[in-house]
Order: sequence, then C-alpha cells, then structure tokens
Amino acid sequence: MQMSKQTGFTLIELMIVVVVVGILTGIAVPAYTDHIVRGKIAQGVGALSEAKVRMEQVFNSERTYNCALDFSPVFNETPFSVAISNCTTTTFTMTATGKSANGMSGYTYTINQSGEKTSKTPSVTASQSCWLLSKGATSC
Repeated sequence: MQMSKQTGFTLIELMIVVVVVGILTGIAVPAYTDHIVRGKIAQGVGALSEAKVRMEQVFNSERTYNCALDFSPVFNETPFSVAISNCTTTTFTMTATGKSANGMSGYTYTINQSGEKTSKTPSVTASQSCWLLSKGATSC
C-alpha cells in the first residue's frame, strides 16, 4: 500500500496568513491616510504662500494691496479654497479652507500681510499661531 502525499495549506496556516495580513493592514492604512493628508496640507499652504507673494508683488508695484485679485487659479489643483478678508490698502488676511469633497473638512490656514500664520485642524479646536502640517499635530 502506497501513501499519497497531500499538498496544500492547512486551515491553521491559512488563518495565520489572514491574521498577519490584518495586522499589516491595520498599521498601513492609517499611516497611508495620514501621509495623503500631509501631502494635501502641503499643497494648501504652498498655494497660500504663493498667493501672499503675489499680493506683496502687487503692493511693491502699486503701493497698495489689490483686494480684487483672483487667486482661485492658484488653488485649482489643491483641496483648498481661498478667501481674502480684512483687506485695505495696507492690510489683508488670506484664508485657505479645506474642501470637504477632498477630505479636508475642518482644515483652515491663514496668513496676513505681516506673515503671521494661524491654523486649525480637526485635531485642534483653538487656532494655533503657526501652520500645523499634519493631521495629528496639536501644537507648534
């Protein structure tokens, strides 16, 4: 009588693989999501910085801030929209607000003519006097 050799995986081996994959997924997905959010924040604050530079260029040539400038093209490719407030001939405040359609609801970044920065994220309810550059950051 000849014994046949079985091939394949046992149920225990399969369950071990499922557990390992589950653990890796539990670690990798949140890390990946946080990485994506950091990239979106970088896009927003980069566009906000560029808009401030353009506002300063206008001020240097016209000796006044132009409150009617349209900065939406600067923000077209970002998950943020921009608004200008407190705009006079010598002051302005620019605010980049996260678009909820892009998963950035609750993120707000501002800068004024003096370069003073503030930010709020879903993790932080009180405005911080800097730009928080990650989802979990709570202070400068």
